[in-house]
Amino acid sequence: MPTDPAGELAPVSFLPGRQPPGSKPMAARRSAPTASPRRVVSLSAAAKWHANARERSDLLRHIRRDTLAKAMPKRGIELPPDDYPVSRNGDAGPAFLLNKPLQHALSELARRTGASLPAFVELVRGQTPSDYRPNKNLVPEVLEKLCKDYEHLDALQRIVREGVEVRLKQPPPLQRQRPPNHGSARDRLNVLRKNIRKEQDAGRCLVLDRDLLEQWPEIIISPFGVVDKGHEDAASSGRTIHDLSFPEGASINDCTDQDSITKPDYVHCDAVATEILRLKRAHSASKICVMAGDVASAFRNIGIHSNSVYLFAGHIEEDDVIVIELVAPFGWTGSPGFYEIAGGAIAHVHGAHANDVSPNGFFNYHWVDDHINVAADIGANCDDMDRSLRFAIVAVLGADAINTKKFTNWSTRQRVLGLVFDSVEEQVSMPADKIEKAQHIVAAAYSASTLSRKEYRSLMGSLRHVATCIRAARPFLQRLRQRESRLHRFQSVSITYDMRQDLLWWWLVLHTPQLNGVSLDYFNTLPPPDVVVETDASDYGLCALDIASRQALTYQFSTSERSLIAEFKEGVPNGFDINF
Repeated sequence: MPTDPAGELAPVSFLPGRQPPGSKPMAARRSAPTASPRRVVSLSAAAKWHANARERSDLLRHIRRDTLAKAMPKRGIELPPDDYPVSRNGDAGPAFLLNKPLQHALSELARRTGASLPAFVELVRGQTPSDYRPNKNLVPEVLEKLCKDYEHLDALQRIVREGVEVRLKQPPPLQRQRPPNHGSARDRLNVLRKNIRKEQDAGRCLVLDRDLLEQWPEIIISPFGVVDKGHEDAASSGRTIHDLSFPEGASINDCTDQDSITKPDYVHCDAVATEILRLKRAHSASKICVMAGDVASAFRNIGIHSNSVYLFAGHIEEDDVIVIELVAPFGWTGSPGFYEIAGGAIAHVHGAHANDVSPNGFFNYHWVDDHINVAADIGANCDDMDRSLRFAIVAVLGADAINTKKFTNWSTRQRVLGLVFDSVEEQVSMPADKIEKAQHIVAAAYSASTLSRKEYRSLMGSLRHVATCIRAARPFLQRLRQRESRLHRFQSVSITYDMRQDLLWWWLVLHTPQLNGVSLDYFNTLPPPDVVVETDASDYGLCALDIASRQALTYQFSTSERSLIAEFKEGVPNGFDINF
């Protein structure tokens, strides 16, 4: 293992990450000030650390290939060269390719060895009894040193040493018929191949001949889908979703023991606004800047235990292949929680660093794989925080985990977490492109007679974002949310007159630029009220108490109103919700 060049860097501050299975949720937030935070890693030490991590990553790739090069000839198989093209030119642009030679060689190795699926996965990943790590870029000794005060270090080390072993409340039924991929994957087959090839080359999945399902009948196939990815060209780019919630009632997500995983419980991003205001008060003569960093392929850094990989398979029917995921998939209910154990460790290491401007430790807010820095532009302060975050990501997850494309520059006006934070105007607002997207979604919903579940969730997701920056919009979400919890995969929502009137209101709000933006002071908080009126409702009436003036207002529901309340409880979407 490369020598640790930063022995002085063991962190001492605390940042909660993920709780171990079975414990209460813990929010990801800024760490509390520490009594003795360590000096931020030096430029030379950080550079050496990153170089060592890069060297280790490259070496591991060579070792994995050498392992196969030794195993295959013993079975009369030749390991193909690793220069198979990623794509070929086609009439409509690049046609992406799976690595077919490697697919066939690995498939033949599986047949000739007759190995079980766990044993075969361990061979390919180079797992041995003395070093069973599925992702060897994660180094237990390094984590033990840098994360010695991290509350969830034991859970992190279990993931590093063994991978995530899925606990099931019931075994998924054996599949007599394998489900087809979703239409989005079939329609965008070229994008699906591109994404699977990337994972294949990175060693994060196995692409094998389909007939190996006979050798490993326990494999569960779940359908792939492809969704748009930001503003990228839909013809050549998209995000692959592994639909582990299909089929309803018998899916991998349904069979997963939910009590064995902890759901992430992230703190609201108003923490960023609060830090901006704190720094403006502390350093009134300085600019307050914001930047964001990102972990590459976040969930994909978390290995799945070899005994559990059979649960996370898909297929590409057009290529007659199966795809076995070796890392936490995007679509599994457990992926966010298990990743947060590592994400919390990154924030812990980052928050343990300090300099003269931040003697109590750096601000280290994060939301999943997005890490946000806020700093006063004083001397080398911004550079120190940038370097600290990069160091923390590399130290915990390795050199491949740095997503340089998504590390922003420092700015007083910065787009992070889908919002624009402006430290000069002291305001949070929605970006113009998100407003435009919401306008199109609302207009389409207004013109429709029904919405599919996918369309309905897209509408709700967009409007929730709007309500973050437009306070007056928040109450109007509730009527639109009434059917969301009861909506199943193949159900549709009828656009009622009341819904259409609400959508018209949303359309007007989205076309009124003056409403976009909320003060940092009141972002997710409100000023103290002048009058407090406490209200409650039952099936029989309403009561409002004005304690200061010692007054009570009551209203008894009529017979027809009580009937409507009862109907609402039975699932009739009539708007008579006493918990509105």
